[in-house]
Amino acid sequence: MENLVCIITGANSLTGIGRAAVYAFAKKNARAIYATDIYDEHLASLAEDIYKSTGVECIPKRMDASSDDDIQDVIAEAITKFGRLDVFFANAGIAGPHPMKTETKDEFLKMMCSVPINSVYAAIKYASEAMEKTSEEKPQSSGSIIATASGLLAFDLVLVPCHILHRKQRNVINLCQSAAWRLRGKNIRVNAICPGLIETEMTKKALSLIQGNEFMEHAMKTNSALQRFGCPAEVAAMAAFLAGPESSFITGQDIKVDGGMTASLPYTPLFADN
Repeated sequence: MENLVCIITGANSLTGIGRAAVYAFAKKNARAIYATDIYDEHLASLAEDIYKSTGVECIPKRMDASSDDDIQDVIAEAITKFGRLDVFFANAGIAGPHPMKTETKDEFLKMMCSVPINSVYAAIKYASEAMEKTSEEKPQSSGSIIATASGLLAFDLVLVPCHILHRKQRNVINLCQSAAWRLRGKNIRVNAICPGLIETEMTKKALSLIQGNEFMEHAMKTNSALQRFGCPAEVAAMAAFLAGPESSFITGQDIKVDGGMTASLPYTPLFADN
């Protein structure tokens, strides 16, 4: 990833996929990484640690991933400072209470549903425009746009508390596939990553309801071919692969990083031992 200028959204969580992706990109020697999030209390320390441990320049930025203005501002800064944008990892997401609960606020539900779609749409729109720009340093249009969707979309979602969010995530895949085709001939690739059950700060509450419950923990873990939950670094490794030249012939794909959770579909033996 040498010479590649990258933007990663949803990077503030200490145990999230976004933060893990910043480290993964830095280890592959990216030229610069914008670590962004609407919450920014941990971004400065992340940037400092990235520079100390890898020597890669990491720029912390508060950014609302669903705001067109915020996204355009960060992209404009990258173009002004480095003359190029090569990778945009649209990873921002949000989770919350069950949408059927009467106490769910309309504003929160709207945000929960709009962030996955608006952030990916805006990322594709504005990042692709920047990636098309050429210069002496970058003689041809190129780039990689990656979005985090959800591997749980393959199920009927009865096990997912926030099923509206996951229904919306299906549209993320559709957006990526459509954009990959619309950007044909421009050497800009668009792919979606579909994680399974990953232990992050966002999923901690949901997974805590499973862990310790021997019956449910057994059911969920045996639902994965690897019989465990995933970690953010495993998803980040896929993002780094899709960002770099090794994946130069991959576009328009939804790539599952789910420990084989979807391998048994359409039949999923939740409670089977064999």
